[in-house]
Amino acid sequence: MIMNLQAFCHIFLILFGSYFSIQLTFNSKQFGQRSLRINSKQAYGYLKPLGISMLAIVLMLIATLPSLQIGGFSSAKELIALVGVYTGMLFIWNMGQHLKIWSTPDGRDYYKKNTYRPLIPLIVVLIYFYSA
Repeated sequence: MIMNLQAFCHIFLILFGSYFSIQLTFNSKQFGQRSLRINSKQAYGYLKPLGISMLAIVLMLIATLPSLQIGGFSSAKELIALVGVYTGMLFIWNMGQHLKIWSTPDGRDYYKKNTYRPLIPLIVVLIYFYSA
């Protein structure tokens, strides 16, 4: 059961990361306007490399799947810890904007969905490590 739960968490992180990497890479203008409320052309240019780096992490997660282990890579715990640290920092930043510790780019209230969105993969990472 433990391996099945870890494999499920691994696959969930791959699907979750690939969705957001595709959104940031190919749909950066609409994603920036709807979710992040950013209306500058420079910001759209910054979202594309972020999506590509997320895609690189997703590809590394695919390569370290327990059933595949392409090329003998077995560093899944380090990659999942990296995802956990990244989403933890995102959650702290978003919570700071929601609690108005930091200001939002347009000065309006912060969307609650953006506050709790990084909490989903963070919980999955915690489940992954507590099930080990």
